[in-house]
Amino acid sequence: MRRDYFTCVFLACIAGALCFVCFEPLYFKYGGIVVREFGLFECVASAVYVVFFLIAVPVYSGYKRKYWIAAGLACYGALAYLPKLFYPAQVYLSGDDASLFHIVIALVLRGIYGMVNAPFAALSRIWGDSVASSFAYWILPLSLLIPLLIKTYRFYRDAYVAEQLNPASVVSAPSNSKFDRRERHKEHKEEPKPEVLGTVISAPVRNMVPRENSRVASSEKKEQDLVPRQEMERELIKSESAPPPQVRQPNINPDIISGNDNDNQER
Repeated sequence: MRRDYFTCVFLACIAGALCFVCFEPLYFKYGGIVVREFGLFECVASAVYVVFFLIAVPVYSGYKRKYWIAAGLACYGALAYLPKLFYPAQVYLSGDDASLFHIVIALVLRGIYGMVNAPFAALSRIWGDSVASSFAYWILPLSLLIPLLIKTYRFYRDAYVAEQLNPASVVSAPSNSKFDRRERHKEHKEEPKPEVLGTVISAPVRNMVPRENSRVASSEKKEQDLVPRQEMERELIKSESAPPPQVRQPNINPDIISGNDNDNQER
């Protein structure tokens, strides 16, 4: 699938450039310019070509992370540099002793030069010949720089968002440098234990409670013992301060007592 992206973009750029070759004669030729008039359709097509292949395709490849599209566009942009780098010297092309190999290479490179610069010919009416002929050399750097800038922006944006959401994890994140890994290895490295000579008899050890734990336990016991004592003292104070209880005397009817005495006397 990635190879399909590469080949499709590379062939699409060539196909678009060949469509502009149909507007004869070619405006830009290697070593000269053929002056001619441009129609409205050719001017609009040149503007669309510039916007699509120089801006839209690199931005799309960087935004969607499909870098094979940018690679195909960069390979097409490298074609613009071939005539300048590998065009044979005039010595090999002039005279009767010119080799067939150099003539074929010169024809191929001239065809590449005309094809690459043909889509930008109509823009010479707006920006001039020098600017229009330099657009072909911007395809390679823009196809590499725009995805790289988008990737860098996405990296710093994600780092900023992660820091805002959880700053502690970002600050305390361990480093993967060699120096930090060595330091961590030294910290976690166990100290060598001394070897024991002879036999060692270990006596049974009681489950001793540490001093700190014993102190805490004793303090808790003292507090538990103080609570019932305080309650008992409060009850004793209340009982001492309370008034003595009143004894109710029985209500005796004197008539009943006198009546009982008379009955005894009669008897």
